[in-house]
Amino acid sequence: MRISKCDSSLMTLSPTTQPPTNATNEAEAKNSFSTLLTAGVVGLFAAVRLWRLSASCLWFDEIFSVHAARHGWLELLRFVAADIIHPPLFYLLLKTWIWLGGESLLWLRLLPALISIGAIIPFVLLCRELELKRSERNLSLLLLAVNGYLIKYAQELRMYSLLLLLSLCSLWLFVKFFRAKDVSRKQLGWLFLVNLLLVYSHYAGWMVVAVECLALVIWRRRKAQPFLIAFALLLLAYAPWAFLVNANKEAGKGLAQNIGWLTRPTLWDMTQFYALLNKPFWFIQSTAARPYDLLTAFFAIIILGAPLVFFSVRVWRRAELVDDANVQTIRALFLFILAPVIIVFGLSWLLQHSVWGTRHLIIVAAPYAILVSVAVVRSPKNWLRIAVGLILGSWFLLAGIAWALARPPVFIWCAWEPLARQVEASAPQPAQEVRVYAFEDLVAYHLWFAFDSSQRKQFKVIVVKGVEGIQEDPAYFLPRHFNEIGVMNTAQLTGDEIWIAYRAPRWDEKLPPLSTLGSMGYTMRSVQSIQAQGQQAFMVRMGRR
Repeated sequence: MRISKCDSSLMTLSPTTQPPTNATNEAEAKNSFSTLLTAGVVGLFAAVRLWRLSASCLWFDEIFSVHAARHGWLELLRFVAADIIHPPLFYLLLKTWIWLGGESLLWLRLLPALISIGAIIPFVLLCRELELKRSERNLSLLLLAVNGYLIKYAQELRMYSLLLLLSLCSLWLFVKFFRAKDVSRKQLGWLFLVNLLLVYSHYAGWMVVAVECLALVIWRRRKAQPFLIAFALLLLAYAPWAFLVNANKEAGKGLAQNIGWLTRPTLWDMTQFYALLNKPFWFIQSTAARPYDLLTAFFAIIILGAPLVFFSVRVWRRAELVDDANVQTIRALFLFILAPVIIVFGLSWLLQHSVWGTRHLIIVAAPYAILVSVAVVRSPKNWLRIAVGLILGSWFLLAGIAWALARPPVFIWCAWEPLARQVEASAPQPAQEVRVYAFEDLVAYHLWFAFDSSQRKQFKVIVVKGVEGIQEDPAYFLPRHFNEIGVMNTAQLTGDEIWIAYRAPRWDEKLPPLSTLGSMGYTMRSVQSIQAQGQQAFMVRMGRR
């Protein structure tokens, strides 16, 4: 088979002659430098994930994680199953983690951070299996290390760092199985076990398994049949969880409550997702916000997108390379960075509710970084490699300095715990039940968690629904099968002495809920507030006239 100079860079070729002594010494020096560079990138990867790990409080979804872990083992499974959209593996790990070290904020956040750092191991093994050059491995690891999107989920007490780790383990084992000359039952068995953990971590794990199956059907049909058998066994092993979810579903509270607020994606959303995979250090906090960033999109398309497109043309244009194992594997990686996004995009338009989100597409991040680094390093133009390296280095350095020097943001949801402590301090001990009325599920859940974490159990949080003039964020709702927070309307509100909790741009007694309570005969006795994100969180003690 004839291989052009350009195409030969797509494959790894073994040397046929012994290099001279000078060349050997030079190679050893390069290897030593590359090893130090790898150590530096690994150190950076870990450091940025541990930086300011406890700078911000737990937010709504993280509170749900701790809440789930506080249940007994069987009750935990039922509680999580009622939530519908997340399998239980992360919550089981979190329960064990809390048993080992408690519920301090730093200890809790260490779990996803360490899981994320642990993802380096299968990533390096994957790079070795792909026979990448050290420069390619180091660059791809650097892209992952500084990515703000990955840093965010490494510091969030949710299952996304676990999804990243297990998807990388699955991809590594799949590439071993894909590249092997014969079908190995041992390799397939390990891949099955990892995929079982993967799908029990997040439903997006099924996309990884589906793309693996698709890659085998396209390029390794002889191996597709045993993999499909393993896939059937995977479905069988997942059936108990599907049964538990169905048994614990709550009437009238289906998927619409979980994802009904999601909008259907556009092509611009897809573009912005890939731009997000290139943005160093900075990230958006709200998972509901659309990550529109024109500057990052421009840099991603020009600096990294263009080399990736040119490389893809080189990979796919030569029909005679179709039987080469290295080229086939690289082509399969393209499938892993495109198919999940296309699947989620298509389902979001075909299904009743959109399923678009950047969180579960974290499975795309590692293969994307690998292909980008290979595209840059194997560029036939030396000046292009140097230019991209200088631009990326400057971009990462400036963004990193700005990120490290910036003050951590103060979020409005972090106001409710200190306000709850102020309410506790003002209430006599011992005392009768103290009712705290909130007007949003988001506020009520944060307050309940703050009071529940305290030694004093006299506080009863109640969420008041249907108050005209107050709109709730539909992305947040109280857990199913959870009755410790009362739910009522304004007509049921009672008590001579009560507390109310709400957020608003400013204090205004002419607006609800103050105006609503005023019309019911209540007057303000005392008020405490905290300002953040252009809003104020209020805790107001009110009494009957």
